[in-house]
Amino acid sequence: MTLWDHSDISSLILPFKRVDRDSLIDAEENPLNLFNGIRELLQELKKKRIIVALATWNKPEQVVEAIRLLEIEQFFKFVEAEFHPNKHLLVRNILCKLSKEGIKVKPSEVLYVDDQKRHLKDIYGTVGKVVFLQMWNDVKNPHEISAYIQQNRYSKENSSLKYLCQKK
Repeated sequence: MTLWDHSDISSLILPFKRVDRDSLIDAEENPLNLFNGIRELLQELKKKRIIVALATWNKPEQVVEAIRLLEIEQFFKFVEAEFHPNKHLLVRNILCKLSKEGIKVKPSEVLYVDDQKRHLKDIYGTVGKVVFLQMWNDVKNPHEISAYIQQNRYSKENSSLKYLCQKK
């Protein structure tokens, strides 16, 4: 859960209703809130022309509706949402789509941010050794992701890092 505070968006009931800029509720009034700083991070990455994609083990209907209502869909080049635990296949799909568009990305150019390490072995085995940050462990908030990218000089001027934003 690196975008929002709800631990299982797939359990939320459609339709969703937007409450404010960074919040929505489901049909049973269960809340979902973007984490503080997520919108700003996404805006910064877009400004730096860093590609952002979402790979999530959740029901696509809920994910797509949440990012639409929260008006953050424009920040994601691709959204790979499937209700199975095989994130390595989702990351591979993203890299294949980029390749079809003529954007070649080496595993070392991918920053993979997730709140769990459980998918990392399969991702390494399928797409190679990506750069990994564990949310809430290696970084505590979106600002620290931004600082990591800046510190490691991942910007349009000096790197072709492609940022894959992760959601459980």
